[in-house]
Amino acid sequence: MLNTEYRLSGERFSHPLFESAPALWQAVLPSLRRKIFSRHAQVVVHGDAAASLWLVSSGWLKLTRQTPDGKESVVGLCTAGDVFGEAALFSHANYPYTAEVVGDEAELIAVPAATIRSLIQKEPQLSARIMELLNERTSQAQLKLEHMNTMSAAQRLGCFLLRLCHLQVGGAKTLQIPVEKHVLAAYLGMKPETLSRSQQQLRPLGIQITGHTIEIAQVEKLRDFVCGSCSESGSCDAEAD
Repeated sequence: MLNTEYRLSGERFSHPLFESAPALWQAVLPSLRRKIFSRHAQVVVHGDAAASLWLVSSGWLKLTRQTPDGKESVVGLCTAGDVFGEAALFSHANYPYTAEVVGDEAELIAVPAATIRSLIQKEPQLSARIMELLNERTSQAQLKLEHMNTMSAAQRLGCFLLRLCHLQVGGAKTLQIPVEKHVLAAYLGMKPETLSRSQQQLRPLGIQITGHTIEIAQVEKLRDFVCGSCSESGSCDAEAD
C-alpha cells in the first residue's frame, strides 16, 4: 500500500535523468510527487494504463511478468537512480510489467505521463537523454542474453555486484541488497541453490555475503574474474574505478 505522498520542493530530490539539465528539473518540479511505498506494495500493475514515469530515489523494486498458469518471470531489478515505467513516454500505452517493492520501503518520484511527453516535445536535451535511456535498456537486455551463454552462474552474480559497486558513491565496497534469494536468482537466470553455490565460489575473491550484506575486499579481483567473458569488456561503466 502507499504510505505517504508529498509535493517536491527545492533541489534535494534531483535524479540522474535530469542531472545534465537542472533547468529542466526546475521546470518539471511542480508536477512531481514524492511517494513512499511499503514492502510488497505494487507500484504499477502489468496491463494498467501507463500514467507516470517513475524515478527511484531509494529502495529496491522487482519488475515481473506473470503467465496465465501462474509462473512469474523477474524481468528487472531497480534501485536508487533507476527509472521504470517508460511506457508512459508513449500515448495510450500500458505498463508491460508489475513493479513491486522489495525490502522495507521505496521512495519514488512520479512524473505524470502528460508532463514528460510535453517536455520531450519542447526540450531536445531531454529527448536525447530519454533516447539514451531507452538505448541503454535495449543494450542491457541484449547483454543479459549474451551472459547467459558466455558466463558461469558465479560470473553473472559477480557482474551484478560490479554494477552495484559502480553505482555506490565513493566506490563503496559494502553493499546492501534487500532482495530475497529466489528473486535475485530468477533475475540472474538461475535456481536459488545455484545462487548459493555461486556465492561460495566468489569467496576466494574476497567477497563475503552475510544475509543482505555483501562485502567486497578487492573489486579488481572481481573484475578479472568477470569481465574477460563479456563482449563489453573495456567499454563498460562497471570496469571504471
